[in-house]
Amino acid sequence: MHTRNDIENTGMSLMDILKRAIKAAHPVFTAMALLVAVGAWAEEQKPVAFAYRSFWPEFEAMKQFKDAGVNTVCIFAANTDNSLGKPYSKYPPVWRWFGKYDLDSLNKQYDDVLAVNPDAEFICMIDLNTPIWLQRQLSGSGHSAECESFTMLSCACANPAWRKATGEYLTTIVKHMEARYGNRIKAYLLASGQTDEWMDYSRGIAGRAKTRAWKAWLKSHGKPELPVPLPERLDRASFENLLRDPATEQDVLDYAQFTGDTIVDTVLEFAKKTRSLIAKQRQIGMFFGYILELTHSRMVWSGHLEYERLYSSPDIDFFISPGTYADRPMGGGSGFMVPNATRLLNKKGFLHEIDHRTPTYNVKLDEFVSIAWMVPWKTQAETDAGFKREFALATINQTSLWCFDMWGGVFKTLETMKVVKQGKALWDRFAGRPLKTRAEVALVVDPQSARYVNDMNPLVAQIYQGTRNTLNRLGAPFEVFSFNDLSRADLAPYRLFVFPGLFEITPEKMDVLKKHVLKNNRTALFLYAPGISDGKTLDPARVKTLTGTEFKTPGAATVPHDGWKSVYVASYADLTPATLKKAAQEAGVTIYCEDAVPVYANERLVAIHMAQGGEKTVTVPVDCRQVRELYTGRVVPVTGRQVRYTFGTPDTALFELIW
Repeated sequence: MHTRNDIENTGMSLMDILKRAIKAAHPVFTAMALLVAVGAWAEEQKPVAFAYRSFWPEFEAMKQFKDAGVNTVCIFAANTDNSLGKPYSKYPPVWRWFGKYDLDSLNKQYDDVLAVNPDAEFICMIDLNTPIWLQRQLSGSGHSAECESFTMLSCACANPAWRKATGEYLTTIVKHMEARYGNRIKAYLLASGQTDEWMDYSRGIAGRAKTRAWKAWLKSHGKPELPVPLPERLDRASFENLLRDPATEQDVLDYAQFTGDTIVDTVLEFAKKTRSLIAKQRQIGMFFGYILELTHSRMVWSGHLEYERLYSSPDIDFFISPGTYADRPMGGGSGFMVPNATRLLNKKGFLHEIDHRTPTYNVKLDEFVSIAWMVPWKTQAETDAGFKREFALATINQTSLWCFDMWGGVFKTLETMKVVKQGKALWDRFAGRPLKTRAEVALVVDPQSARYVNDMNPLVAQIYQGTRNTLNRLGAPFEVFSFNDLSRADLAPYRLFVFPGLFEITPEKMDVLKKHVLKNNRTALFLYAPGISDGKTLDPARVKTLTGTEFKTPGAATVPHDGWKSVYVASYADLTPATLKKAAQEAGVTIYCEDAVPVYANERLVAIHMAQGGEKTVTVPVDCRQVRELYTGRVVPVTGRQVRYTFGTPDTALFELIW
C-alpha cells in the first residue's frame, strides 16, 4: 500500500493514483471509488490558470508559451486609453455607441490567438471603463458630469445612467462570449477604474449623483444628513496630521466608507449579473483589496478598503494583484498586495500578476511615448532569479498566475523561456496540492483603522507596505490576515503577531484580541499608536494601557503580560529586520536563514531568494532526510534539520522536503 509520502514523491495526482488502484476492482467498488475520487479531486483541483497576457497581440511570444505548456491566454478587448493616454488595444474598440457593438473586432482578438494556438483557453477581461463617447453623452444628458470611470470611479458608480449603460454592455459581451467560445472561457475578469484595477482617483470629489448617494448612505446607516466633507478636510488629520479623531472627524471616516461602499456595491451588481449569464464552471475575478500596497493619496480614497465585502461574495471566485512594486529588485521579497489569509478563509482563489520588466522588454509605445523609466531587472541572471522567486511565491501559495508581457519583449530570450517552462512544470505539479503554510508570524492589517489615516502624510507608506517589506527580510515565512479574520482563523501555529496600524480598538476588538491572540505565551508587536481610538475618541494614554509602554517611547520596548508579551515600536523607522528577527526568535519562531532574506514555505516546499549568494545554512521546519532543489535537481542531505547550500548571486532556490 502506498503511503502519503510515497504518493507525493511520484508527483502523481490523487486522481491518477485512484484510477490505477481501481482498475481491477469490482464494478460496484469501482463506482464508489470514483465518487470518492471525484469528491477528493474537487477539493484538490488546481487554481484556474498559469497564463500568458499582453496588451498587444504578441503572437511569437504566444507560440513560445505554447511550447512551454502554457495554453491559457488573457484577452483584454479594451475600449479605452491607458494612464499614459494611449489606447490599450491594437484592435478597434468593441463598444461603439448605445446598443452598438463591433463584435467582429471582439471575435478577431480571440480568433487570432486560436490561429496561433488551437488549444488556447481564455481569461476574458472585460473593459467596463467609460468610452469617450459615453462620457460626452452622459455629461450632456443632465446626469453627473463626473462619469469618467478611469479617474472618477466612485462618481461614475454613483451615477445610475452609467451603471445602466455599462451593465448593458457587460450583458452583451458575456452572452456573446458564452455563445461563441463556450468552454474555452475559463474565467471572466471585470475591470474598471484607474488602470482597470477598480481604483478611484477622484480624491473624494462629489457631483450631484454622488451627493444624492451620500445622503442615502447616511440614512441607511441611521446617521443624520450631513454635507459632503470639504476637499481640504480629506487631506489632513487632527492628530499629528496622520490620524483622524472620530470625535471631530467622524463624517470624514463615514465618507471614506461610503466611497468604498459605492464602488463595492457596483462591483457586486456587475458580478451578480455576470454570474447569472455564465456556465457554473466559469469563474469570475477582479483586481481588488490592495491594502498592502496603496500608500500616498490612495490608501483611503482609492476605495479598496471595503474589500472584505467582496471577499465574502458568493459571486466572485478569485482576486488579482500585481506583485508589489515596492520590493521587486534583487533581495526583495515581492509579495501580494492583498491579505492572503483573508481570501483563503473566504475560500477564494488568487491570481498573481507577474508584470516585472526584463532587460529585453519593449519601452516604446509609439514614436513619442517611452516607458524606459520603468526600471527592469538588469541582467539575465537577475531575470532568472526574479522569475523563480515570483513562480515560487505563486506555487507555494497555490495561486494562479499570469506572465504579463505588457507591451512585448519581456520573454524574448531562450534562457528566460527555459525558466518559464520549468516554472510551469513545477506549478503543474505542486500548485494544486492543498498544502498548508508553515508561517508562524502573522501580519495583521485592519481596514477599519486604515480609514483613520490621512493618506497625504508621507508616513502612510511605512504602515503596511513598509512593514511587509521589512518582514520580507525576516528569514522566515509570514502570513497576512485582516483583523476580522482573527476570530475565525486557526491561529495555533502563530507565535508572533505584528500590528502596524491597529489604531482603533473598540471593546469588541479588545475581546477578540484577548480571546484569540493575547495568550499562549505569544508575542504581539505593535507600532506607533495601537488602540489610540476606542471608536469614539483619541487618547494616546490608551497605548500604555494596551502595551505597558508610554506612547512615543523610543526604540523597541518589551513588556511581559499575563500569558503573552508585548513589543512596542513607536517609530516605523525603528522596525528593522534585526528588530523583527529578535522578536521572532524570542517568540519561538523558526528562522530558516540568518541572512535578511525572503522565505516562502508550505508543508512540502521552501523557497529562499538571495541577492548575494554563497554557502549558507538553511534550517528546515521539520525533520526530513534530504531536500531537492527543484530547478537544478540537486539533492542535499539534511542533518539536524539543517542544510548547507551554495546560492548563486543572485539566486532563488525552491526546495522540496523529502522524508
